[in-house]
Amino acid sequence: MEKRIYPIVGMHCASCKTLIEKMVSKVEGVKSVNVNFATEKMTVEFDENTTNIQRIKEAVSKAGNYKLIDNNEGDTVLASPPEAKKMEGSNNMNHDGGHHDHSTMLKNEEYQRLSRKVKLVGIMTIPFLGIMVWMILKNIGLVSASHAPLGFIEFESFNYRLNLFFFIQFLLATPILFWGGSQFYKSAWSAIKARAANMDTLIVLGTTTAWIFSTLVTFAPQLFENLEADVFFEATAFITFFILLGRLLEARAKGQANDAIKKLLELQAKEATVLRNGKEIKIPIEEVVRGDIIIVRPGEKIPIDGVIVKGASTIDESMITGESIPVTKREGDVVIGATINKTSSFQFKATKIGSETMLSQIIKMVEEAQGTTAPIQKLADRVSSVFVPIVIVIALSAFLFWLLIAPNIGLIDDATNALQLATYIATTILIIACPCALGLATPTAVIVGVGKSAQNGILIKNAEALELANKIDVVVFDKTGTLTNGKPKVTDFYLMENIENTNLFEKYLNGEKSIDNYKKFVMKIAGAIEYNSEHPISNAIEDEARKYASFSDIEIKNFKNIEGKGVYGEFNNLKIVIGNEKLMNDYNVMKCAELAKTKENLKNNGKTIVSIAIDRKEVGIFAVQDDIKPDSKKAVEGLKKMGIKVIMLTGDNIKTAKAIASELGIDEVIAEVLPGEKLSKIKELQNEVKGSIVAMVGDGINDAPALVTADIGIAMGNGTDIAIESADIVIVKGTLDKVIETIKLSKMTLGVIKQNLFWAFGYNVVSIPIAAGLLYLPFNLLLSPIIASAAMAFSSISVVMNSLRLKSLNEKDKTVSGFVFYVSILIFVILTISITLIINPTNNLNSHSNDEIHYHAGFQIYVDNELLDLSSSKYMHLSPCSDDEDNHDLTNPSERIHLHNNVGNVAHIHAENVTWKELFFSLGIDRYLLENEQSHYSSSLGWDSDVLNKVVEPYGSVIFTFGEISDRNKLEQNLVSKEVIEKAEKDIENCGL
Repeated sequence: MEKRIYPIVGMHCASCKTLIEKMVSKVEGVKSVNVNFATEKMTVEFDENTTNIQRIKEAVSKAGNYKLIDNNEGDTVLASPPEAKKMEGSNNMNHDGGHHDHSTMLKNEEYQRLSRKVKLVGIMTIPFLGIMVWMILKNIGLVSASHAPLGFIEFESFNYRLNLFFFIQFLLATPILFWGGSQFYKSAWSAIKARAANMDTLIVLGTTTAWIFSTLVTFAPQLFENLEADVFFEATAFITFFILLGRLLEARAKGQANDAIKKLLELQAKEATVLRNGKEIKIPIEEVVRGDIIIVRPGEKIPIDGVIVKGASTIDESMITGESIPVTKREGDVVIGATINKTSSFQFKATKIGSETMLSQIIKMVEEAQGTTAPIQKLADRVSSVFVPIVIVIALSAFLFWLLIAPNIGLIDDATNALQLATYIATTILIIACPCALGLATPTAVIVGVGKSAQNGILIKNAEALELANKIDVVVFDKTGTLTNGKPKVTDFYLMENIENTNLFEKYLNGEKSIDNYKKFVMKIAGAIEYNSEHPISNAIEDEARKYASFSDIEIKNFKNIEGKGVYGEFNNLKIVIGNEKLMNDYNVMKCAELAKTKENLKNNGKTIVSIAIDRKEVGIFAVQDDIKPDSKKAVEGLKKMGIKVIMLTGDNIKTAKAIASELGIDEVIAEVLPGEKLSKIKELQNEVKGSIVAMVGDGINDAPALVTADIGIAMGNGTDIAIESADIVIVKGTLDKVIETIKLSKMTLGVIKQNLFWAFGYNVVSIPIAAGLLYLPFNLLLSPIIASAAMAFSSISVVMNSLRLKSLNEKDKTVSGFVFYVSILIFVILTISITLIINPTNNLNSHSNDEIHYHAGFQIYVDNELLDLSSSKYMHLSPCSDDEDNHDLTNPSERIHLHNNVGNVAHIHAENVTWKELFFSLGIDRYLLENEQSHYSSSLGWDSDVLNKVVEPYGSVIFTFGEISDRNKLEQNLVSKEVIEKAEKDIENCGL
């Protein structure tokens, strides 16, 4: 099975993740696939004998407008910086800091295209901003309402009028939607072809529905009968703009969240000064080979990993280990690539190159960890996978409810345009719903958390470990190399008394039976055997033996390393056993009674006892002591303060273990445990309290099984490779304070994840019902699609920005920071409600509003001093309770006129943006104007100019007379008052008209 990570270009929502996973999982031979929306990378495990990357690429392309970038296209997935540059050279493409990244180049190009489009669309929406301001001023009563402020384009031969105001909006909004939003349509079409739906499906349905409705209102208003419909062109334009702007800001924020790897890559040196043929030459680091001698001067970066062979210096390793204090390095010490030489020049031998270097391994671990999914995200992923279809069903259901059901059960009155209301609500639902916030909630926090931990010298291999770390109940520490420095020293060596009386190996002493010669020979034998072992205690005995004699001339046969106990070997006819008491018992060694008391005293002082036996007789003992790390005690105290139980688990003898535990403040010790038994001890601790989280901290080969078995394995970075490979978390420097830091970072990260999920779920749970009209009936309040689009964009951006806080967040300000987050969300909600109240769209939904949409006027028309009877007009209600509305044929200007009845011999009308001349034209009484050359008028408003060209004013009253006027004053006394009109309206409302 192959497991690889590939960048995906073209992702823009959580639905994309689900769609790609669905298509790739169908490929034969693919075992598992996980797409990380935040990092825009796919981790896929597949059988290379069954399928190949080309088939996987094709599956990704079938899912939509997405592209998988593999090595053949120039990308270096998990490649080291030097290897990346080699690939860059062969592909003739750019790289960043020595690291070639084709996917980043494509994403940058996509980002620049999006940026240009956002700017152009933003400019194109400026006229709609003016319209928005006008709408706000109109709704708060600062400007007079007008349905057609720019008038009409007349087509008299067809008896057709085109609202110029609507027509201009159509011309402005159409290119914004279909050019500015072209990527939405492409993506939605790709999803349809894949028999799926994504976020762009919602956007396309919402914006296109609003555009179609508005276009019909503009060009075919007769379709809406007597309903005074408005247009949503401004909503279409602003929705497109806000969503594009949101994606631009989201892409930028995600880039900031994922800059940990970029910063790590920038650490890599580009050149190295090497000694070849006695000369210093500078070469690119990708040309360095293992074994090269490299010269590093003060202030320079160490190019790659190696061992110092000449000189000494202090080195700043903070960029790798997170430790700010420079470290002194001498001959034989290991140096790490990308760290900085501070004080003196030195030479070192290259031991690791390319992907073997620590920096490359760190980059690999960070990249893999950022691509994993935390358990807490699983619910969000399940919701995201069905989110779009559910929202479409909700939008369709809401549309049908408000169009067909609400009017019939009396939830909305006849004066409300039900079709416009239903369209408005469905559009808002489709626009405001946002699965992206759900998809980003956990991954962005994980990306930042893993990146921050890497910068602090903590390598977290997977998101599950990052999430679990804050729940740790028990921390189990190995002793040697973990709580102690891992470099034990021989502090004491004792031979048995009267050893000169033994005949075990006198033939090797050349006749000199002095104590010193016996001691020298035993040390020589011990050093020769221990030379074959890599155990820290073996190394300590070997180092001590070198002080007495060289043992390179001794050939050891049948060497055995008995795990957890010691070593065995043969020299000539001598059988030598070196190890602990268990090993002595296994080989039936005869104990030396003289050494028993000495052993006891040494154990009580916290020293480890190692016996040496020759031919089954104990001849001496080594007392070995490993210094406790300076930070161990503080780390134990810190963990206990956090309520975490601390246990020492060691193969050392119980007395030595207890002595060290007592010094560190560890209450529970499990000692004399073999490596294989460590695993079972971890299981026992896990079973003691069901559901408890047990962490194991170790560094050696013998800790590997326990590290794997524990809920969280934490390895010291200075330990063995197998321990590091087995662990979930690696402490690069090997200092225990990082264990506490890991737990705190996990708590902060999980806190941010919970905040993100709370907002992401809460946003959709609350916003969708509100968009569906939840507040319409009790408060006559609707959410504007424009606000919905801004809210949708904000929901995604807020999640990413909240995750970015982890970069600077610490334990002290965690509570305050959480408070700030929730206050910010509250401010956003209050601001949204405030704006909604100001531009409440319900004002535009009533076709016969009594206050804001229509104007009211009374008028009298006299022909030759006789009051004209308009009761036969099809626009006239015959009485206050007439239901003759079915006879209305309100087209052209008459569509905006609602003539009720005669009140006190005065015709009462509702009209919007209509002149008196247009009113007469629609009533069919314009002939009187044509037949009579002279007409007179009088008005309660005191007009001084030709009243025929005046727009009907609120509660205006006018008398028109044609022919001779005998008593003008008498006519003026019959003017209708505002109170009379209001009473008449009330009478009509009471009739249900």
